Amino acid sequence: MTNSLPLTAVLTPQSWDPDLLPPLQMDGFLTGTLLTPNLDMKWVAYLWPKLPNLADDDRLKNALNAALARRKTIEANLQKGWPGYQPGFCEPGKKADHDKVREWIRGFWKAMKLDPQYWSDLADSERPATFLSLISGFLEIVEPIEECDDADQIRDEHAALLPRAIVSMRKLALMQEGNIVALRSIAATKVGRNDPCPCGSARKFKRCCAPK
Repeated sequence: MTNSLPLTAVLTPQSWDPDLLPPLQMDGFLTGTLLTPNLDMKWVAYLWPKLPNLADDDRLKNALNAALARRKTIEANLQKGWPGYQPGFCEPGKKADHDKVREWIRGFWKAMKLDPQYWSDLADSERPATFLSLISGFLEIVEPIEECDDADQIRDEHAALLPRAIVSMRKLALMQEGNIVALRSIAATKVGRNDPCPCGSARKFKRCCAPK
């Protein structure tokens, strides 16, 4: 059974090895590996910000198993399609916290750097370029820049659009891998506007995640 609880309820400090990437970063990183096609297993080494204690074999295995289990959960949730899938920075019925989105994007960016050529090539395509524009406002920048007055409102809008965009990018990755079976199995169930919102907010879909 797939666990659809919010990330904060799944990965508590008591259950998450502190040597691993922080939970929200980890969620972004693992999602990024699922959106970057044809990665070999080299990504596993980046689950840790620095080399873990290799002598503590049991702890190392437990940490790895926890991260791999989380990745399977993310993969299963992506198969639900939008709005069934929600990234770790989302909280049902609430606007996304910008700091949490930045933390998630920080992990996602690590995954993008595993195959920079793939993401660079995507920047020349209209739909993927749109996705990249959604995350650009949350990326860390070396030098501060002067922002427009409605920058935070734009970030709110982009954060709200990200779940749908992430599902689309997962579909693109599956296409690139030739995984037609997984691509076809991504849920495309139509949610009625008066149905409960699949994000778990207990509100009607039309008053929550439905396109305005």
